[in-house]
Amino acid sequence: MSFHKRSVALFLILALALAACGNQPDRGKGLEVVKGLVKKRASVTPAAPSADDLTKGITVALDTTEKPLALAFIEDRRNFTLLTEVSVNGAHSTWASPDRRTLSERHGIIVSSRGLGADLMAAQVSPSLALIRNAHSGRADRTHIYLDGENHEVIIRLSCQIKTHGTEVLSVGEIHSAVTVVSEDCTGDGVTFLNTYKVTSGGRIVQSRQWLGTENGYITVQKLR
Repeated sequence: MSFHKRSVALFLILALALAACGNQPDRGKGLEVVKGLVKKRASVTPAAPSADDLTKGITVALDTTEKPLALAFIEDRRNFTLLTEVSVNGAHSTWASPDRRTLSERHGIIVSSRGLGADLMAAQVSPSLALIRNAHSGRADRTHIYLDGENHEVIIRLSCQIKTHGTEVLSVGEIHSAVTVVSEDCTGDGVTFLNTYKVTSGGRIVQSRQWLGTENGYITVQKLR
């Protein structure tokens, strides 16, 4: 199955739900559509929040803080959470959930996690990042570092093929921009995964689906502003 098809169900609900939180004239109509989709999806993902809970939480968050916000979805756990940017150090930013689990990014590519269990301790992503932010196709290497049960480093070295897949318009939360869809197909040390990104003309990754590791699987991150 292509990366487009694998994520379309999630983003259909996600995009409509977030659009309903904005100031669009058809906000009410959009919310009704989302309610119907969530109802149909309930038997597949019972842990997914209701449309009302999702939109209410996002609306409150956007209205009560001017900080950068994002919505995250861990697929294997079927768990949504809001993330707030809590620190910035040059190209690196750290995002925290209400229960203090964190993701650290380098210009939108996840380079570590904390509090999830089997965390990604660090990732070296510079070659991939250069291609992805500029929406260029090419090959790049990346390295992931984890800890085993005895706190020894486990290093996974990967070779990645990066491709662009055209442009589209993304309108989610307070994000309204033309974006280029970029995929990153990685393999190495017995591991294979496919990351996807939506990148603005200025090189900002505003939506992504990224692999955290064999235990945590994929996380989708949608920036809200």
